[in-house]
Amino acid sequence: MGRLDGKIALVTLVSVACAMCVPTGLTTAQAPAFAQSATSQVLRSAAQSGTLAGLRWPRFPYYRDELTSLYTASGWRPVWSANGVPTSAARQAIDVLRSAQDRGLHPEDYDAAPLDQQFRKLSSGVPLSAGDVGRFDVTLSVGLMRHISDVHVGRVNPKNLSVGINIEPKKLDLAREVSNAIAQGHIAELVRSAEPRFVQYRNLKTAYARYRMLATDTTLPTVVAPRIVRVGEPFDGVAALRRRLAAFGDLPAGAGSSPATTTYDAVTAAGVARFQNRNRMEPDSVLNATTVAAINVSPAKRARQLELALERIRWLPALDNGPFIVANVPSFQLYAFDSAGGTGAPTVQMNVVVGKADVGRETPLFERDMRYIILRPYWVIPPSIIRNETLPAVRRDRGYLARNDMEIYSGDGDSGPGLPATAGNLARVASGDLGIRQRPGPRNSLGLAKFIFPNDHNVYFHGTPATELFSRSRRDFSHGCIRLEDPAGLATWILRDPRTWSRKQVEQAMNGTNSRRVNLTRQIPVVIYYTTAVVWPDGKVGFFDDVYKHDARLESVLAKGYPFAP
Repeated sequence: MGRLDGKIALVTLVSVACAMCVPTGLTTAQAPAFAQSATSQVLRSAAQSGTLAGLRWPRFPYYRDELTSLYTASGWRPVWSANGVPTSAARQAIDVLRSAQDRGLHPEDYDAAPLDQQFRKLSSGVPLSAGDVGRFDVTLSVGLMRHISDVHVGRVNPKNLSVGINIEPKKLDLAREVSNAIAQGHIAELVRSAEPRFVQYRNLKTAYARYRMLATDTTLPTVVAPRIVRVGEPFDGVAALRRRLAAFGDLPAGAGSSPATTTYDAVTAAGVARFQNRNRMEPDSVLNATTVAAINVSPAKRARQLELALERIRWLPALDNGPFIVANVPSFQLYAFDSAGGTGAPTVQMNVVVGKADVGRETPLFERDMRYIILRPYWVIPPSIIRNETLPAVRRDRGYLARNDMEIYSGDGDSGPGLPATAGNLARVASGDLGIRQRPGPRNSLGLAKFIFPNDHNVYFHGTPATELFSRSRRDFSHGCIRLEDPAGLATWILRDPRTWSRKQVEQAMNGTNSRRVNLTRQIPVVIYYTTAVVWPDGKVGFFDDVYKHDARLESVLAKGYPFAP
């Protein structure tokens, strides 16, 4: 604890202690007024200092203004009790906090158990001090505000993890929301309404509950396979394998207790293929080291992945104003939604290739609006690639540019004039005065379409001639941009005009002779995000490697506790 924190905590403790000291000699009429004043002093002290000793996480600097607004409106009187007796709204709020794990959060972070104990004491009729009443009120207010905020925008601000998603527009007026919910007795409804509407969040919650339950089963065996096993071969670990597959839903529930066998039979192999497929591994039923290791990952670890996925989904903008696109890096998938808020199934789904898990090549995470599409685009080569790859190749081989349909240009990369590859022009490229681009066509590294949502990272969606990469289970190969498996399909969905932009017409423009820029009549939100746990549209759960180690970074920040400073 720093010097300033220590002073604040000391002030709070002294305030609470004073609130509990009732001077002798007060008249019967004076005592209630003094008690009210003492309770008010506890409320004011906590709101002013942003700290309250005794909480699991005593510091709450981000809620000082909310507490001040809440208690100013109540005249600095308790909002969760009347005459020292807790209200039914207090009971509802505590029950919500006790059920925090249903939403991928932790009751202890909101002091749910101590609040429940104090509620019972205050409800028992045993006289308690004004300080106890005040502490109970502040603790419950802080706990509920924290929980609503955590459910709505997440515990950790994404900007602290270099994620370009702005949660500020989503933030709620917590004092007003809590005050209204108390007045109407709708505490649980308030928390439910604060949860994301996105279908992925809802499905992740269901999967999280299931894996939490699986994590309590201490009898799940470990599968031991000292060699690669194929269908029909002898394998002593079949019983253990069936138990795990049945628990995960890849075999019927009764299959885990089937008669003992030592052959890797077709039924078990089919369950392995289902496991591989939902985790986007090659569904070949072969028990190799990678498959066995994935099957043996503990349900507790899978539950943690789901919890972190829920946290990241809470960061996303509401996306309530119409169609939108999301791309998830670890699962190498893109989804386009027609439904506002993403409450229904995606209309478009496809495999993507993302940035290589190397410094300087990772796909950044951010939100922007798509503004236009270029059919038959130039590839305007980024300066870093020119410096590190293209110019060295040209110096080794002067025919490199011509052989790869590349040219030097000046001005705008999409429309500026091409220039000859003279020594002088190459020197100007090296100094940054000129650029290099690849001409449109089937060999172009961007394929036949690129989708622009302007951003500081110069990242966009595009096609690719290297379509064989989409069959790989792990697809981090690019320099940061996202390559699409079906760019014509996405363009057709975005343009939404069957008279002018049917799929056939889109493909004709992509395979024509000229580049064409198509400005969107309505900008479409695009979010690039990151979860290592995904619920597919068919309800099955897939888990993926933490390719950029973003989950590990999030874990380290969460481990620090509130207020989750970076």
